[in-house]
Amino acid sequence: MTEQPSAEEAAAARILADPDLVRRRLAADLAAVEALGRGGIHVDVAADVAELAATVREYADRVGFQSPIEAAALSRRRLREIPVVEREAGTAIEAYHRAASRTLLSGEFVGYRKSEDSRLFSFRRTADEAAGTTVTLEARVRVESDGAVWLDSFGWPVLSGDCPVYSFNESVQEYVAQALADLRDGAVPFDRTMLMLLASTLGTAGSPLGDGQRLEVAGELVQHGGLAGYLYQTQTYARAAGEEGWFGACLYRSALEAVFENFLGSAAFSLVDMAVVDEIDEQLRRRLPEAPASAAAVLSGIPEHHWWWETAVRE
Repeated sequence: MTEQPSAEEAAAARILADPDLVRRRLAADLAAVEALGRGGIHVDVAADVAELAATVREYADRVGFQSPIEAAALSRRRLREIPVVEREAGTAIEAYHRAASRTLLSGEFVGYRKSEDSRLFSFRRTADEAAGTTVTLEARVRVESDGAVWLDSFGWPVLSGDCPVYSFNESVQEYVAQALADLRDGAVPFDRTMLMLLASTLGTAGSPLGDGQRLEVAGELVQHGGLAGYLYQTQTYARAAGEEGWFGACLYRSALEAVFENFLGSAAFSLVDMAVVDEIDEQLRRRLPEAPASAAAVLSGIPEHHWWWETAVRE
């Protein structure tokens, strides 16, 4: 196999070739955040909880992160947590904040908790992904003691610990058909392809695939070439697996395992650097025991030998 540079090496090479690249990208991102016009809102802290939640809903399209740099970074890091259809319009920064506002506006208010100098209000909604799949999203806003309201986090509710993140409600055939359609489209983010392929292998998905279908999927995966980037993202999640990255690390590692076992077989060794997979597993063994994980978030029907989930939720 011809040795290909890793995603990290390719990114480093681009920066070395153009040292001003990072500054230009940051400037563009900050300009995009400013253009959103989300300078935050103020509320009457003496109001009761219901009134405060209602005010947040009313001004959902004006609530943003206090730090523009954080707004830009989270938009890019957590965009893949929202359904593909919600990512399509505008830039990543626009799409992410638009989805957060939608959650504040139409999601269920699930409660709040106090910290030293603020209160955190949580709103959740269930969003449709392809092939009957749904994902739960949570937007959390911070109400400070002076009445300032800022977006605190948005994406998978992986720190709440009391609800499933994904629900899969279709058959193996539906998931595989969607994965093949996404692979052939070329414009659909590869993470949804992997989600669909993982769903097709879960214990809840029903009858197994035929050999012809497996070969068809394998051929499209090889032609697409998205596995290297997916492996890099898995590695990124694994490095944060002791914190909020635990769910992404387990989800992506399970998707890789499902594809290796059910579609690629030994061909995986020519497409993916298995030394990186070993490194990811070592990161998971070290970091997941410290993760703020909950069994409620574990995918239904996940194979028992996907040990990383049990490692994360073990008390």
